Amino acid sequence: MAKTFYLEIIAADHPFYRGRAVSLIYTTKFGEAEVLANHTAQISALADGLLRYKTEDGLWHEGIAGVGVMRFTNNRCRVLVDTCEKPEEIDRARAEAALSRAKEKLRQKKSNEEYYLAQAALARAFVRLKETSGK
Repeated sequence: MAKTFYLEIIAADHPFYRGRAVSLIYTTKFGEAEVLANHTAQISALADGLLRYKTEDGLWHEGIAGVGVMRFTNNRCRVLVDTCEKPEEIDRARAEAALSRAKEKLRQKKSNEEYYLAQAALARAFVRLKETSGK
C-alpha cells in the first residue's frame, strides 16, 4: 500500500476535494511541483494551472485552479485557490468569450489596476482552454 497524506483542496466558493492522496502536482510561476507523503513542511504560491492528485486507489484526478496557496505540514496538505473546476465542467464557448473580452480590455490600455485585472483574466481563460483542449 502506498504512503498517503490528507489532502484538502478548497476553492473560494466550494470544497473541491477532501481525502487521502498519494501525490499532488501543482503549478507555480516557476513550473510544476509535487508533494508526496511525509514531505517537509512548506508553503508555496500557486499560479493559474492544472492540479493533479493521485488517490489511494491509484487513479489520477485533475482540477483547473486559479491562483492560491498550498501548505504542507504534519502530513496534511491544504490548497486554497480562488477557483477550481474539473476540466469536463468547463464550457469552452464561455472560456473563449472570456479570452476575447480579456484581450480587448488589454488593448484598451486603461489604468494599471484594470490592466492587471485583464492580464489575470487572460491567464485564467488561457489555462482553462489549454487544459480542456483535446479532452
